[in-house]
Amino acid sequence: MRHSRTVIIIVFLACTLVLGGCFAPTLPPGDGPSTVLRPGDYDLTGSSNYISTTSGSDLYPLFVGARWLYRNAATFWNPDIASSGLLETEVVAIVQARDTQCYVLQSRYSNGPDELLYLHRTANQVQLLAEQPVVATGAQPDYALHPGLAILRLPLAEDKSWPLETTEGVGQAYVYHTEVVAIEAGVVRTLLGTYSPIFNDAWRVHYELPAGGPRFYGGPVQFLWYVPGIGVVKHVLNSVNYELAEFRLPEEVLSLTRHEDGHTSYLPDGGMAFVQLRGDSDPLDGWSWQLSEIDGTSLEFLSEAFYRDLYPVGASTGTYGYRFRSTAPGATNLVFELVHAGTGTVGNRVEFSIVVE
Repeated sequence: MRHSRTVIIIVFLACTLVLGGCFAPTLPPGDGPSTVLRPGDYDLTGSSNYISTTSGSDLYPLFVGARWLYRNAATFWNPDIASSGLLETEVVAIVQARDTQCYVLQSRYSNGPDELLYLHRTANQVQLLAEQPVVATGAQPDYALHPGLAILRLPLAEDKSWPLETTEGVGQAYVYHTEVVAIEAGVVRTLLGTYSPIFNDAWRVHYELPAGGPRFYGGPVQFLWYVPGIGVVKHVLNSVNYELAEFRLPEEVLSLTRHEDGHTSYLPDGGMAFVQLRGDSDPLDGWSWQLSEIDGTSLEFLSEAFYRDLYPVGASTGTYGYRFRSTAPGATNLVFELVHAGTGTVGNRVEFSIVVE
C-alpha cells in the first residue's frame, strides 16, 4: 500500500512538471514584455511627378534641392526701383496631394511674404495646386512674386496658347518664340562653379492674368524666358526685371529617401545632400524623425523642417526634410530614428552612407 502511494505521488509530480513546462509562467502585472505600437504607412501614393529622362532639354527641371536665385537687374541702371532685391525659390520637399504627389517650392522675398507653392509635374504640363503664405514680420502679405514659378503646357511652340484659370477669372498664356538672353550682371553661378551669362534658344512666354486675379507672378501682365536644362532665366513686369543669378544643377545635389537605407551614395565636394523621410507631426501620437547620429566629418548639417501634406493621409502627415552641405572629401554615415511622440519608442531606423569625392 505504501508502495502504491509512492508511485501515485511520483506520477503526480511528473505530471505537474510536464504541464508546467507547457504553459508560460503567470507574472505580476507590469513585469511582462511591453506592447509597442508601430508606425503606420506614411509612403506617398497616387501619381508621382514626371521626371524627364533628358534633363538637359527639360524647360523646367524640378527635383528636391533645385534652387533659383534672382536679382533685380534694375539695380544696374536705377537703384531707386530695385527695392525687391534678391528673390529665391527652392524645391524643399515632395508631399502628398489628393491623388498625386507634388513638389513644395519655398519662395523667399526681400519685400514680401515667404510662400510655399505646391506643384504637380506631368510630361506635358506644370500645375500649381495651391499656395500658402508664410508671413514674416514686416512682410507684405498681399504681394507675391514668383520668378522661379512656371505654369506651362509642354512642349512649347511658336503661337501656342492656353488658358490660365483662376478663381477670379480666366487669363491667357502666349508663346512668342526663342530668343537670346544676356544677363546684365555678366555671370551666373552654380553650386560648384559658374555658367555662361548668355542663353541661346530661350523661349519667351507672355502671361496675362485677370486684373483682379491672384498675383502669382506679382502683376497681371509679364514675360518669362525659359531655357532648357535650367528653367526661368528672366522675368519682366513693369519696371521690375528679374534675372537669374544662381541655380543648382542636378549633378550638384544628392536626394535620399528611405529607399536608399543601407546603401552608399556619392556626392561631389561642395555639393548638397537632402534627406526626405515621411512621418507625422502629431505632438501626442505622431511618429517623427530625428537625426540621431552623424559619423564622419565630410558633411555639415544645415537645417531640418517638416512640410505638411497638402491633403494629409492622417491628421498631420508630411515629409521631414534635412539639408547637408559637403565640406571635405571622405565618408559620413547618417542615422535617423522614427520616434513616437507620446512614448519615445523607436519604431524604425534608417542609415545612409555618403561618400564625398
